[in-house]
Amino acid sequence: MRFLAPVLSLILLLSLPAHGAAPQPHCEDPRPLRLALVPVKNTHTQARQYRPLIRALEEATGRRVHAAPATSYGTVIEGLLAGDIDLAELGPASYAIAMVRGAQIDPVASFKLQPGPATPSSRAYHSVLITQSAHPAKSLAQLRGSTLSLTDPASTSGAVLPRQAVPRLTGTPLEAHFSRVTFAGAHDRSIEAVRTGRVDATFVASNAVDEAVRRGTLRMDEIRILWRSDPIPYDPFVTRRSLCPALQKQIRQVFLGDTQALQGMLKELGMTGFVPASHEDYREIRQLYP
Repeated sequence: MRFLAPVLSLILLLSLPAHGAAPQPHCEDPRPLRLALVPVKNTHTQARQYRPLIRALEEATGRRVHAAPATSYGTVIEGLLAGDIDLAELGPASYAIAMVRGAQIDPVASFKLQPGPATPSSRAYHSVLITQSAHPAKSLAQLRGSTLSLTDPASTSGAVLPRQAVPRLTGTPLEAHFSRVTFAGAHDRSIEAVRTGRVDATFVASNAVDEAVRRGTLRMDEIRILWRSDPIPYDPFVTRRSLCPALQKQIRQVFLGDTQALQGMLKELGMTGFVPASHEDYREIRQLYP
């Protein structure tokens, strides 16, 4: 059997990587591509508004894009952690929570905002505390004992920053400052709860107020803004890091290449385009979750 030794040695030699060549890492090329969106508004409305983006992703990647329904911010985070979601739009805080929990994701792009009556910047929005304009309270302190609506526990503007701001500004934890705190599940539902008098106040994203005004479901003279946070970087679209580089490039091109086919969607959303996003953009938000 000695004559087999040289042959086996040659086979072993040929099977080794060439000198200086790194082994090719495994990457994923999912079909269909699974997209999820944190529910910032009515999910049916959101799905309809994002159809042009889904079509653009399908054309660019040559595969079907499945928009996975999300009942909460947490379900999107869990989907990314489990590898059940490939591409997602997250809020800044839900992105930070996902990163702290070990999600292997990277920001790709973020919307560029159209400034509106509640949002002066094109690159950032605010958490705002609103009441009806006829409400007697003129400040956060005067809302003590009132009812409050939050959006989702992982919403940056609708829960996370308010939970920090209320005790800092009043010396009282949020739940103790208000007589009743409920979760509406989406910003548009929180705004509607204030507009119809079901709650006294709500913390929401300023651009959600702008959108309600554009859609004609709210007039600015119906509400009063009692508090405004520091600027918050807008929601990142993230991809799982394990996606194949070619697929990552195709996805990135949809957001940062020619977006002419998305202009109708952008206009309806109150956006003017997309801008590149990076981990550094959300450094201050991530510091809230050591």
